[in-house]
Amino acid sequence: MGRYNRKTLLAVVLALGVVILFRLQDPENPPSAPETPPSTPSPAPIRDRNTPDDPAAPRLRPPSPLDRPVSLLLIGVDQRKEDVGRADALLVLTVNPSSKTVKVLNIPRDTKTWLIRGNGQRLRRDKINHSYSLGHGAKSTVKTVENFLNIPIHDYIKMNFAGFRSVIDLFGGVDVRVRRNFSYKGHHFRKGPMTLNGAQALAYIRDRTGGSDYDRHERQQQVLNSLWEKGTRWSTIMKLDELFRIVRRHSETSLSFPQAWRTLGTVREIPKEKREVLRLRGKDEWSSHYYLVVPEGERSRVSRVLREHLEIESHKKTGP
Repeated sequence: MGRYNRKTLLAVVLALGVVILFRLQDPENPPSAPETPPSTPSPAPIRDRNTPDDPAAPRLRPPSPLDRPVSLLLIGVDQRKEDVGRADALLVLTVNPSSKTVKVLNIPRDTKTWLIRGNGQRLRRDKINHSYSLGHGAKSTVKTVENFLNIPIHDYIKMNFAGFRSVIDLFGGVDVRVRRNFSYKGHHFRKGPMTLNGAQALAYIRDRTGGSDYDRHERQQQVLNSLWEKGTRWSTIMKLDELFRIVRRHSETSLSFPQAWRTLGTVREIPKEKREVLRLRGKDEWSSHYYLVVPEGERSRVSRVLREHLEIESHKKTGP
């Protein structure tokens, strides 16, 4: 599976984290009210600020904002028949409700680190994407990422590639601006604005026939930004039943309904300029396999940024 195939999945998993994570625990009932009745009079139902006063639009009670910073691990799994799969897309999302900011970190699948089982057992140094196949699934991946970044992961959302195409198509595609004419595996892209379906978006990110790493990263960000924008529209929220069916089939989460609903409410109010994408720099290592080795100084730098965003005091580091 291509490297940039996996990068495309990052965008989809993030979109799910922002849009429908609050729906995962309660497929039968729309989130019209919090689980616990409020002690004060309920505020007026909210409407999307970009939507006219349409009586057909859903009326939802606004969730109370988060009262502390939270971290989510968004996992894209390359899962096939008779194979447990590997965590081929890893995205750490931290949300700070006080500063109304979001930070996003992509952890490359080939990053070399200690693999930690879900029960806390340290095994060996290997590619971080192998963490999912240790026998505890997402729990092992969570433990491994916590150890690598020296931060707590409060919850996770996992999705496989089969759901990728369905979610993109349900969203009505993603809007991008193609910088050059090119073709990749039967898909043709013309310079200028295009709306891509799921299969096209996959090819758009995977292409490595021209351009630089920066060019590919820019394409990934275009897909990510389009999903983020479309995911907060009422037109998406009104498709929750169909969206949930896709998610139930292809994903799992540790989020409770109340926490997910509050996280959605907080993230939805954070403007684009308050979202920061972090880069994790490393060096190539070739032995029997290819690895990305992140220097200790770089790992510490990224860890420090995330810890500060989560408002965690410094303490002794764990091993990479």
